[in-house]
Amino acid sequence: MANETSSVVRKLPESAEVEPNGTVLYRQRYVGPFTQPLRLESFPFDRQNFRIHFVAIRYRPDEVAFLPDENWIRDGLQKAAGISRSITLPDWTVEKWDAKPSVYALTPGLQYSGYVFEFTASRNVLHYILKVILPLVLIVMMSWSVFWTEPTNSNTQFSIAVTSMLTLIAYRFAVDTQLPRLPYMTRLDVFFLVSTLLVFLSLIEVLVTTILDNNDQVARAKKLDRYCRVIVPVIFVIASIAIFAHPRG
Repeated sequence: MANETSSVVRKLPESAEVEPNGTVLYRQRYVGPFTQPLRLESFPFDRQNFRIHFVAIRYRPDEVAFLPDENWIRDGLQKAAGISRSITLPDWTVEKWDAKPSVYALTPGLQYSGYVFEFTASRNVLHYILKVILPLVLIVMMSWSVFWTEPTNSNTQFSIAVTSMLTLIAYRFAVDTQLPRLPYMTRLDVFFLVSTLLVFLSLIEVLVTTILDNNDQVARAKKLDRYCRVIVPVIFVIASIAIFAHPRG
């Protein structure tokens, strides 16, 4: 198998059955981890294709051909392959599967005969919505309370804004172990970035209203608060829709 790891083990004895008509039947059960490249730009709203690639090393496609067993197909086994109805994959839901001949290209011009079993699975997002996204939304909304606090209460405003910022930073460290470390941004990374910028914006707004209050411009400070009560939540909602509304990757 092209994508097996060194820890994959064979559970059945290494033996083959030869029938009178020359048919050779080899049965084996493989248990262990397999490697699979993933594209996680849409994490945690992603959909991935997983495959196990069987390869006949040293045999080219014109020398050996993998074909599904027609007897198994006649007996009702679709494509002479199948997937257990009770299969369980943590965090994943299997949507569909396929089995077909597939040439394995080791290098350009060097191809071997092969057969691939693959299935498509989508990630279960309820865990990430309840334990990652929802608490983050509440932290961002907590920072908005500065817009409803009188500009004359600058100490209270600063306390709320700074607490929100520190809570967001601490929360990011807390959930970092649940997130993949990648050289590119995922949907969740972008959502964290937008949330951080909006919380920081509330801190800047508090600083501006405090300066206005110290310069006896309380009316302008209150006007700025009223604008932010609408503008900041609207920006957050639009950004959230833009990040999460499009289909799974």
